[in-house]
Amino acid sequence: MKIINTVPSSGGSYRIQDDPSRTSPPGGYARVPEELDLAEFYVAKGFQELLDAWNTAHPDPDVLLEAREQKLTELSAACNAAIVAGCDVELADGVTGHISLTSEDQINLTNAAASVSAGAEEYPYHLDGKLCAMYSAADILTMAQTATAHKLYHTTYFNHLKAWVERSSAEEAAAIVYGSELPEDLAANMTALLA
Repeated sequence: MKIINTVPSSGGSYRIQDDPSRTSPPGGYARVPEELDLAEFYVAKGFQELLDAWNTAHPDPDVLLEAREQKLTELSAACNAAIVAGCDVELADGVTGHISLTSEDQINLTNAAASVSAGAEEYPYHLDGKLCAMYSAADILTMAQTATAHKLYHTTYFNHLKAWVERSSAEEAAAIVYGSELPEDLAANMTALLA
């Protein structure tokens, strides 16, 4: 790796070193891209401006990878929170309730749906903030279908956000938040998948 001291010597020149064993520059030094003409460092505008311009046009893959990974971690946490927060469900009698979807809730609802699919005419379950009650097979299946659609929407949306982040610059990725409107091509793909 070629590195350059960011502080000029007493004569005004900048010390450049070539150290193949280095993976990152030490303090007080900057990485000099192999593709950059070192003679350009000695023009009047100064090496730091040239280096900054070059690095903007050619981002360090490690910096870009780190920015993308950080954004994907943030978006994944937001997706999980949205799933766990659950969804509203309207039952056959017109009552609307809310069901949370923690991992345990999802298991309980899957078991309830399996029981009614196997022939049970009703099954005990509870809407958030309500006592456990007996629900008809139709209501249990409605809850399960609504929960499945809710989870499918959020996991599909996250996967499309991930594709967007992976094709973005670090600056573009930083601006993406959970709830952002997808670019046209990704929005069309998501709509087709969920249709």
